[in-house]
Amino acid sequence: MSVERSPLHNPNDDLPQARLGWIMAAIQTLIYAAFVGTFIASPATMTTPIAPGMAVTVATVFGLLCILSTMVLTGTYVLLANRMTAR
Repeated sequence: MSVERSPLHNPNDDLPQARLGWIMAAIQTLIYAAFVGTFIASPATMTTPIAPGMAVTVATVFGLLCILSTMVLTGTYVLLANRMTAR
């Protein structure tokens, strides 16, 4: 399947979206690296319960925040990329 482009399409028009995508991918990579790095550097911290007597650990909350950050970054990318395309 090929993408049909109008004869007036400039390949350089896609550069801002690509750059934005790489920046957001780098941000997400740093968030995930912090998660994994914390596990490597201090496993006791990650296995600590959020509050005494709770089964929910710091790792659980941190992992959910990693997933949530992925959703937020994806939504932000879609909004910004669509605005760039609409110009």
